[in-house]
Amino acid sequence: WYLSTAPSDHDWVCDKELYVTNTFAVGRAGEVIGTFIFGQLGDRIGRRPVFYLSLITIATGRLITAFTASRFMIFIIAAFLGSLTSTSVFQSPLIIAMEISRSEDRAHIAMMQSIGWTSGMILMPLLMWATRDWFIFTLVSTIPCTLFLCHNKYMIESPRWLASRCKIERCEKTLKIISGVNGTTLNEDAIRLLKEKSSGKPEKVYGIMSLFSSFRLARNTTLIVLCWIVCSVTYFTLILNVSNMGGNPFLNFLYQSAVELPAYLLGRFSSDRIGRRWTSVSSFGIALVASAILICIAHSESVQFLVSLLAVLMKFCISITFYVVNLQAMETYPTCLRQTGISIGTIVSNALGVLGPYIVYLGTTYDARYPYAVLSVMMMVGATSGMFLPETLHQKLPETLAEAHMFGRDQVFWSLPKKKVPEFTDISIKKATK
Repeated sequence: WYLSTAPSDHDWVCDKELYVTNTFAVGRAGEVIGTFIFGQLGDRIGRRPVFYLSLITIATGRLITAFTASRFMIFIIAAFLGSLTSTSVFQSPLIIAMEISRSEDRAHIAMMQSIGWTSGMILMPLLMWATRDWFIFTLVSTIPCTLFLCHNKYMIESPRWLASRCKIERCEKTLKIISGVNGTTLNEDAIRLLKEKSSGKPEKVYGIMSLFSSFRLARNTTLIVLCWIVCSVTYFTLILNVSNMGGNPFLNFLYQSAVELPAYLLGRFSSDRIGRRWTSVSSFGIALVASAILICIAHSESVQFLVSLLAVLMKFCISITFYVVNLQAMETYPTCLRQTGISIGTIVSNALGVLGPYIVYLGTTYDARYPYAVLSVMMMVGATSGMFLPETLHQKLPETLAEAHMFGRDQVFWSLPKKKVPEFTDISIKKATK
């Protein structure tokens, strides 16, 4: 299926057979370390500079790997560098987009980002199939990233973040840019209120520790991370199970990626109707039913089509919960900790995602039902965790730690989302009058 790969071109065999495994391990380590560093950096120096720093880092690392496979130490350092900002490079602009949007548009923006990610996952195997050469593929998939360096003047900083850091003048300038693009005028009363609300000094936060600075915020953080872990472990387990299939590896990868597109569309529709919380819980519940059925029929050779169908249904449901949990995280954490909180969830879930191969190993070595039994338990943990998270639909994004400490306090457990609550930012821009 491949004309050229790094292992085949440079004889990574015999005493070098661990080079491939080491490269993947170092890449994952780079992703975890980079997410930890750049996630907190985004809350300290801003989303915009972190995006450009991430873009330069990932492009540089990947381009170096393309030319250094013959010198493994340089190659693996470059692989580490290329993985360092793989999360923050798309996380930063997404957070900016969420923070400049109306509450009713946030689900749509999160959906568009998810669709963009999945479109890339669908395009990637087709691109590799067309080239069948790892060197050409690396160049073709990396060089276009540098085009984003050319739209520097069109990339704004989050006005919410600027306001939280008491950079009122820059915040006002950014809001004027937004109002100009929207064909509206900036409400001077909003700027006056913004200046009055600012204490002159940015709120003091302590990075990760601030996520546990109150019982409510600590509980929300723990529940979000638990949901993320369940999604990540299940996602990687199902992907590994599919990768054991025979046939065209490029098409197999494409099919397992394509199922995510309708999942995101349904996730967006449902989360805007019945809310983020019940969308997540119901998706976990359907996946639980599917995994329970799989426990009963996994041994039967006569119903393997049904086994495959239920596995696809599970991946469909997990894709919905991945989308919703990501949305909940962005809407639950305060502006001063939003990127830090999302990064911690990503780090922990990705780190525990390595359990996926071992869960698959249980099925291939001992009993085909064992992986689905493990996933059933995880679905119950995910559904229970999601059930006790606050509803974020139509809720004002928390700006400060104090607001995050109180977020969701007056919500009733057995309830559907209330109607939209007006936000302070809604008065910042008004229609231009002739």
